[in-house]
Amino acid sequence: MVRCRSCGLVFVHPLPGREALHRHYNTGQSSRIQYYLDVEVADRRSFGELLALAEAILPRKGRLLDLGCNVGTCLVSARERGWDTQGLEINEEAAAFCRRERALDVRTGVLEHDTYAPESFDLVMMADVVEHLVDPFETLRRVARVLRPEGLVLISTPDIERWAARLLQVKPEEHLYYFSPATIRTALRQAGLETVRVQGYDRYHNLTAMVHSTTCGTLFQRLAPLFRAARRVLGDVVVKLPLSENLLAVGRRAA
Repeated sequence: MVRCRSCGLVFVHPLPGREALHRHYNTGQSSRIQYYLDVEVADRRSFGELLALAEAILPRKGRLLDLGCNVGTCLVSARERGWDTQGLEINEEAAAFCRRERALDVRTGVLEHDTYAPESFDLVMMADVVEHLVDPFETLRRVARVLRPEGLVLISTPDIERWAARLLQVKPEEHLYYFSPATIRTALRQAGLETVRVQGYDRYHNLTAMVHSTTCGTLFQRLAPLFRAARRVLGDVVVKLPLSENLLAVGRRAA
């Protein structure tokens, strides 16, 4: 991992190619379906907060695109709130699950220049996605292209300036870029988006999903018996730890 002396951006060097990235997410190395199904009870709370934030800024609910939607938890939550939803997912099995089990409009792949028509969406969700991309800057330019005037993009990602992110989220095999408030503002500006806000953010977590976590290497997986025992006694506990482990950035396409 290296840090740019000019702008401060932290990233993995050398970066993997696109084919290596596709293999990573289609061979069970990370982003496994069962993890996202087990963490769904917590993720629904997190996505509910993010969607409420977007709805407080936008004049109306319209078309929503979720990049990296996996099993479609955000899409289901948004659909229930009245959004017209579409998703994009690199994991072929997860994308098929969304279509088959949840009747969601989800395409398999990554955001290319011509995946969607210009000005197609009012809101693009990028929850814990941007750090996984080989070229997040080009992806953000493509996001700006598919946003309607005044449309928003919501980005959550580990904040490399926070000790909690440095302890829990440094995973060079899957997290390729590590943003700070300053570098995420720069990325939005370079994509032609204005920054609406950047703030600390923490997601909800639950005991059931922790047995799949790659945080701290395999430490949490080794603690799986403890998590399972706690769940039998306490139920599936959902918590939000006030660590400001992540940052939340909201960008807007100019009118």
